[in-house]
Amino acid sequence: MKTAIFLGAGASASEGAPTQNNLFRDFFKTIREEENIISSEMERELATFFYLMFDIDVDHNDLDNIQFPTFEEALGVLDLADSRNESFRNFSNLNVASNSGRLMRLRLYLILLMAQIIHKKLQISGEIHIRLIENLLNKDKLKDVLFISSNYDILIDNALLNEKFNSYPDYGVEFKEIEDGDRYIKTNANKVKLFKIHGSLNWLYCPTCNYLKLTPYKKGVINLIHDINQAYCKDCETIYSPLIVPPTFYKDLSNVFLSIVWNQTENYLLNVEKVIFCGYSFQDADIHIKYLLKRIQKNRDENLKISFIVINNHEGKSRESASEEKNRYIRFLGRSVEYTDYSFDNFAKNPEKFV
Repeated sequence: MKTAIFLGAGASASEGAPTQNNLFRDFFKTIREEENIISSEMERELATFFYLMFDIDVDHNDLDNIQFPTFEEALGVLDLADSRNESFRNFSNLNVASNSGRLMRLRLYLILLMAQIIHKKLQISGEIHIRLIENLLNKDKLKDVLFISSNYDILIDNALLNEKFNSYPDYGVEFKEIEDGDRYIKTNANKVKLFKIHGSLNWLYCPTCNYLKLTPYKKGVINLIHDINQAYCKDCETIYSPLIVPPTFYKDLSNVFLSIVWNQTENYLLNVEKVIFCGYSFQDADIHIKYLLKRIQKNRDENLKISFIVINNHEGKSRESASEEKNRYIRFLGRSVEYTDYSFDNFAKNPEKFV
């Protein structure tokens, strides 16, 4: 592999995915538009959480004018409380009381909130991702490319699975069960490396049997919300868990399957000549990614140089924002960074300019 294409949140946002800053607003606006009430236990608990923790009344306030915390902030306080074995008033950690564990349950609900709003917003085909794969294939470049994604959605997954490309993603981990496996692994299909370092909405984890289930073409995590009867492990009847690492400073990457993915990612990146960042802003919270990049930058063969290309322009992006982002990249990765004014859409139309 000569080139790694790193897909960040901006690549998905170009297809209509919500940004981290708008997740909560979009979620509660969707509830109002569809039902005008907050009915499920998850929705009620989340509404209570925002009311008690952030003084936000999602039932009555004007959602467009609410200053919501970021997803990282809301989840980060829960992760830190859990790591310190501490609680907040009204939100207990695990103890001997029968009603304990509310804090960890809210953490799961926040992850499912994210999954649900991504599911609702991304009912489209992922045309830009498909165009990228198509143009790489037409220029005979796909065989020289591996993909790394920090996104949970399955836009790039489904683009690779598109029937006209005769390919499917190799995630770098083994799945004990694959729904519709014959359709997934096609005859004479080409494997394309796709390392999803923060997990995926089509991965389900059984914590009892310690194995992964893959649900190609669809977001299996959504079953945990809407169809729990489809979310049981067939072997032990344990309810599956999402294998998703949220975008917080306190990432837990201890799951054995995620560890394998990170190890595979590092091993392959040590041999690429170029990393193309698409829609990735290089935020401070992503210290694990920065650590990975510094390792592959400094631990490689001295004769194998590496360069970095940043493609993250979009409509409405200010000069100040672009300048700050450029400085973050150059400050950490040095002079080998080429910061472009290309958008992900531009790149998908003409990937051979950089690959």
